[in-house]
Amino acid sequence: MISIWGNRLLLSAPILAAAFLSVAPIGDDGPTVCPFALVTGTACPGCGMTRAAGYLIRGDLASALRYHPLVILVAVQALAGWGWWILRRNDTVEPVSTRITNALLIGTGASLLVVWLLRMLAGSLPPV
Repeated sequence: MISIWGNRLLLSAPILAAAFLSVAPIGDDGPTVCPFALVTGTACPGCGMTRAAGYLIRGDLASALRYHPLVILVAVQALAGWGWWILRRNDTVEPVSTRITNALLIGTGASLLVVWLLRMLAGSLPPV
């Protein structure tokens, strides 16, 4: 069972993340923390997503999409998942079926891979 502090942290996590991304400096000169990029020297399918989210939160859609074209999809899914989680905790909605959850996860993963391959072929992967 999650403590009351754990509940508060889980409920506020997206708000805290958005607040952090809205004030944290965004740029290509920071350290790379992606294990895939550190090992291969190539950006992974999700590389650039944090920088893209930072630009998205600040209202710079063009820069956000330049860093990762799927940032809006992932942001919508994250917000929808958080909202659904809150509604589930209050027993307002029924659980999502495993089939739907798996389809969303597989679809998102496939989309990330396709975009990654296209960006690799076009030479537009973000710097690592």
